[in-house]
Amino acid sequence: MEKEENKNLILMKYIPLLRNEYKVHELKKEHILKDKDYEECYIIKEGSVLARDNRGKTSTLNPGSPIGFAEALISRPYALNYILKEDVKVFAFKSSSLRKAFATSSSLTRGIIKYSLDRIFHNNKSKTYHLIDDGFLSKQEVKFPIKDYSNDETIFMRNQKPKFFFYVETGQVKLISKLDKVITKFNPGDSFGEMAVFTDRPRTATAKSVGKSTLHIVPVDFIKDYFEKEDILVKFVLICILERLRAMNNLRNLII
Repeated sequence: MEKEENKNLILMKYIPLLRNEYKVHELKKEHILKDKDYEECYIIKEGSVLARDNRGKTSTLNPGSPIGFAEALISRPYALNYILKEDVKVFAFKSSSLRKAFATSSSLTRGIIKYSLDRIFHNNKSKTYHLIDDGFLSKQEVKFPIKDYSNDETIFMRNQKPKFFFYVETGQVKLISKLDKVITKFNPGDSFGEMAVFTDRPRTATAKSVGKSTLHIVPVDFIKDYFEKEDILVKFVLICILERLRAMNNLRNLII
């Protein structure tokens, strides 16, 4: 089911609208060597690629999966090892075009992309508070509701359809897997729940308050209306970054 949703979202929705932005060619070993900065990044069209992290954990990337989008936005070498398992065709996008689109995106989209890049590359040293720094929360005419949660109170459940995403004002929130394992925690300045909202998928974990917490609640209808105003290439970039974050979470055993 998840693979089909990926295909529908990236290959069937975005690729047909971006015909002037890409070229189709065969993916070669020299296109995906680690520790190199490339002028292109890719969406798999046909075939599959094995992604491996520094610990040796692997994940198979299938049609619709992005390669190199996160690195392209910040001009850095690939963080993963990519291994060709078979003949692979890709949609190739110019990295410079993606960076230009990113630079012109709205404060909300830019903030979520920056925050997602922090998570992808484990940039834990700088708490950037992107949604505040880029002015999204402070510039809205209608303020989003703020809700207080008590200790261990459920914010959303695994497999629920997303209705909101959240920004932590005070306190802490934990995500819990179906095996009751704490897979990550969010602190003041963090946002969470946006991946399911933008990719229109059910929640993959349960969120609960750790002690007392106060959250800004951003409705999905507002997000979708806001997002629809973006250029199609900007929308595509955000979805690709969120798909990369999902792949990294799988490699790190954060989605169980």
